[in-house]
Amino acid sequence: MFFRMGKLYQFNLFSQDDLTANFVPKTKIFSIENLLEFLKSYEFVYIKHDKGGQGKGIYKVYQDEHGNYNMNGYTPKGKKLNIPIASIEDFDPEKYPNLDFKGRFNSGFIVQEGINSITLNGDPLAIRVHVQKLNEEWLVTGMYGKISTAETYENGIVNANQGAQVMAISDLLYDHLGMDEQEKMAFLQTLEKISVTAVKLVSVEYPRLEYGIDFGINSNADPILFEVNTYPGIGNFAKVENREILNKIYRIRKMQKEEAKRKDFLV
Repeated sequence: MFFRMGKLYQFNLFSQDDLTANFVPKTKIFSIENLLEFLKSYEFVYIKHDKGGQGKGIYKVYQDEHGNYNMNGYTPKGKKLNIPIASIEDFDPEKYPNLDFKGRFNSGFIVQEGINSITLNGDPLAIRVHVQKLNEEWLVTGMYGKISTAETYENGIVNANQGAQVMAISDLLYDHLGMDEQEKMAFLQTLEKISVTAVKLVSVEYPRLEYGIDFGINSNADPILFEVNTYPGIGNFAKVENREILNKIYRIRKMQKEEAKRKDFLV
């Protein structure tokens, strides 16, 4: 059965660990009060469906150059929207049926600190890390970068399902963030450490053999942990490094099955 952990649950879980607590965006359950609090503290914020995925059910709320608030993004059903909000204090999401704040997606929304995760050219970016378990050890078996296209620039949603460009992680760090070799290696080491720590925390309650972790990068070039996916897609790895990463993931899966057979035999 498919299961997706809630974003608020993950924030609370990662906030309790000394390492991951330093790399998660502040998150609260959605309410007008919490939205107003966040907008006073951050340049922009996201309203996200607590269990949404594929870039759906995410709305970016920000103030434009005229002082007016806007909400851009995609509904949980994948419909693109752009809503001007005359008075953020009086904003009532239930007056906007396209937001799907009710109905079959009514398990709740959260409000989250907006992270200005951008390239040197100002294009929104994200990173996917794939982690697999083999012989009781967690292995980081793949990474790739994503940069949003002009179509997704305003809402800052960086998802391949919504038109983001997928690329090798080295291309992202070298060409789009200007890192040198030493900076790249230090960044990747931190990324791997956070990823393994995060999946160890998640696996206690939601045990899986592989996870996908989504990251952004803040203005200090620190990785920001957005979410751990318990049923990660791997198709985008076919677009980078001549499918070498994808083939590696498949090899690990094969070895996982062989390991499971050995355990069953011993039992």
